[in-house]
Amino acid sequence: MSGMGILPLILRPRIGNFFEKRHNTHMNVLHHLPLSRKVILGIVPLFLVFISLSVVLQNHFQEQAMFEQAQLSAHTYADIIKEAMVSMMVNNLEVDESFLERVNTLAQFDSLHILVNNLNLREELLTPRRAARIETKHKTLRPHDDLERNALERGQAIFTRNGDQFRAVIPFTATRVCQKCHAVPVGYTLGATDLHISFARVSQAAAGNWKRSLLIFFAFTVIAMTVAVLMFRRFVSKPIEGLVEATNEINKGNLEFTIVQWDAGERGGSQDELRFLAERFDEMRQSLKEKITQLDQVNRHLSERNIELEEALVRLRRAQEVLVRTERLAVTGTMTAQLSHEINNPIHNVHSLLESSLRKMDGNAQARELIEVALEEVARMAKLTRQMLDFYRGSVVDMEKESVNMRDLLVEIVRANEQSLAQRHVDIVLEVPPALPVLQGSSDKLKQVVLNLILNARDAMPDGGRITIRALAELGNVCIDVADTGIGIPPDHLVRIFDPFFTTKKEVSGVGLGLFVTYGIVQQHKGTINVMSTVGKGTTFSIRFPTEGNDHG
Repeated sequence: MSGMGILPLILRPRIGNFFEKRHNTHMNVLHHLPLSRKVILGIVPLFLVFISLSVVLQNHFQEQAMFEQAQLSAHTYADIIKEAMVSMMVNNLEVDESFLERVNTLAQFDSLHILVNNLNLREELLTPRRAARIETKHKTLRPHDDLERNALERGQAIFTRNGDQFRAVIPFTATRVCQKCHAVPVGYTLGATDLHISFARVSQAAAGNWKRSLLIFFAFTVIAMTVAVLMFRRFVSKPIEGLVEATNEINKGNLEFTIVQWDAGERGGSQDELRFLAERFDEMRQSLKEKITQLDQVNRHLSERNIELEEALVRLRRAQEVLVRTERLAVTGTMTAQLSHEINNPIHNVHSLLESSLRKMDGNAQARELIEVALEEVARMAKLTRQMLDFYRGSVVDMEKESVNMRDLLVEIVRANEQSLAQRHVDIVLEVPPALPVLQGSSDKLKQVVLNLILNARDAMPDGGRITIRALAELGNVCIDVADTGIGIPPDHLVRIFDPFFTTKKEVSGVGLGLFVTYGIVQQHKGTINVMSTVGKGTTFSIRFPTEGNDHG
């Protein structure tokens, strides 16, 4: 296969792909056009096709009408010429030569030829002169081409057209009148008329009329299309664009967007399909807006109720915790008081006996030292039972209230313990405003609360750390935070730290009543205590006491 044969096979797929891509590109462009332009692009080709068809059909019908009119005119002139020659033959037994010459000069024709066939003149009318004339006519007026010969042979009219030239060959057939002079049957072809007519002037006039008609048609078409486009833009495209814009705005969440901008008194007027659709769409938007507004209100109401419910649950949980702790406090206090009372008497007796023995030990130093140690331990036990008894009495007996300046009390506690804490590498920082509201309560018990929290914080930092005490007045309360940077409290212990006899200390340094006593004192002062702790980062105790005048207990 030659190279010229291979080249088309290679180029054909590429050319096909090229035109397919061009087609796809054009289709994509059309898809992205607005509706008004699509309609215009659809109407304009239809108008052009309509105009083209009109031009073709008008030209065809005009040409056909001209051809039919030319045939009718040719028949008319041929009949006139025939009747004139028949009349001359009947009256004079011969055709006037000057008549034929005048016919050839008629302005209606480009040319006119009279053809004769075998005339078969009757013998009684045939003279030598007439025979000579007939012989001459046969020679001069004989057919010149096949068209004329066919018309004479068939006896039928033949019409042709070549451009602007029209030709008609119309035969003369014999009638009964013709039989007076010619020995021929009726219908015999005696001759024919060959007419040549030019359509040039008629075509020029028709072309001029057609051009004027075409211009008028184009003008009216442009006007009609302009009016149609404007009406389409006003009554179809613009409302549709409004609906599209409204849909986009609503899709963005803008339910305030008005779909139809009503004029005064216009609503309820025109009720075409687009206006009806726009009204229903706007009603749907308003209904959706109302439904969303109602839903938002219900959601807000539910949120408020949920918040109230959560707050109520928190209050209920706190009240339950307070109730449980209060019940534990009461039970533990009663039990502690009974045990303290029962233990205190034997301890008091042992303590008295040890003191008497100590006074009698004058010379034995080793025995005296042992008795002193036993005396100290008994004294410690007596102190512990006394504290337990004091705790019980304090929880059931009203304490004597006095005005307490919490700022002075906190400063005093920090100064008293600052040096001992420093020996254990613990820094203590006090952040307190220049003045705090006065509390009504027991200064000793309030001091015991803060001191217990400081000691717990110290024990939580065996390698040293930092204790921060913050105090401020807030909404009729004095708020005190005691924070440390110690080891923290595990989450499972947080719910039990205020329980009696609960302790996380590895060393036997107490019986687990420190925070329990602290909680009881805070309750006596109508306050609250909470704890937040993160293992490895530290613990913060937060206390709130009502100020003087804000105590509703």
